Amino acid sequence: MEFNTKKIAANLLATSMLVPMAMNISYADENNIQSKSVEYRTITADLVNFRTGPSTSYLSISKLNNGYKVEYLGTSGSWINVKYNGKVGYVHKDYVSKLNESENNSDNTIKSTKVVTTSSLNFRTGAGTNYSKIASVSKGTEVGFISQSNGWSKVNCNGRIGYMSSMYLQDKDQGSTYTDNAVKSTKVVNTSSLNFRTGPGTNYSKISSLSYKTEVGFISQSNGWSKINYNGKIGYVSSQYLSDQGSLNSNLSQTTDKVIEFAKTLLGKPYVWGAEGPSSFDCSGFTQYVFKKSAGVSIPRVSREQSKFGQYVNRSELQKGDIIAFDTEGSNNGYVSHVGIYMGNNDVIHASSGAGKVIISKLNNTYYSNAYVNARRVL
Repeated sequence: MEFNTKKIAANLLATSMLVPMAMNISYADENNIQSKSVEYRTITADLVNFRTGPSTSYLSISKLNNGYKVEYLGTSGSWINVKYNGKVGYVHKDYVSKLNESENNSDNTIKSTKVVTTSSLNFRTGAGTNYSKIASVSKGTEVGFISQSNGWSKVNCNGRIGYMSSMYLQDKDQGSTYTDNAVKSTKVVNTSSLNFRTGPGTNYSKISSLSYKTEVGFISQSNGWSKINYNGKIGYVSSQYLSDQGSLNSNLSQTTDKVIEFAKTLLGKPYVWGAEGPSSFDCSGFTQYVFKKSAGVSIPRVSREQSKFGQYVNRSELQKGDIIAFDTEGSNNGYVSHVGIYMGNNDVIHASSGAGKVIISKLNNTYYSNAYVNARRVL
């Protein structure tokens, strides 16, 4: 067998050139991947289902609330594929908005100085307990505050960027003694809107309003006011509107039962357009009256506004006490003209103009099923 030494030498030379070229291509691609910017988006409603797949038939992993920041991965029809707290899932596109450019940019500029208020605080690589711990930081340690999202603060600690629970940080200018501001437990807001004030009384200025189910760090209680830490701010809220985490669901169940039972006492009351009770009602006057008198919850007066109030609820996840909105004027084009209160078991109690009184109807009745527009949760 003869060997063509010139051809072999040429092949060897070509191979020696191709190998490093292939390696360089690999490195270049890897660098491109590493430098690719991450796109984030924001959840625009409360109690949005974070599902395992792009359909309501898939299981809900958890609920995401208004303002939560999620990593955008892609789109599948009407569903957005996102990553949140290390988990990948889907949320409906109606409840996700794009962040503006300044929010998407990785800005690590220190905005202020905060101080650790607990004996030992985990400093993590990401905004969640599922991220690995960089170090434990002791009480009184000062960190550079960069930003805050979903109860987690992005901070600069000794030159390293990471995350800490906002509940255990407070502004440096709120005082040099941090012992009295140690968080003892976590409590949950049990009303639709709770004023967060600078001091323990209604005469103090309002810092912000806290929404239903907001978690806060409980510090102490005196004379009906609780001192709390919310997102690194120390302030006060009325103690009667805070519940222990475990007891909130039990309290909610009792409240919804009260709403339904009170509504049933009004069965047979006449329908009168524009009437708000107590002897007669129109549909939205009835719902407003029931929630105010039985649960102390104020909702808008007219049906269209009630259909936008509170938290959106999927039809498949209706619970007792939810407001049901209908389009009862011709073909259902989403124009809300009627409301009622869901009682469970496909029953809706409402002031019906057709029946001329307060009645109970079946939601799966053809008429009301076709007229269904949406549902809102106000409790």
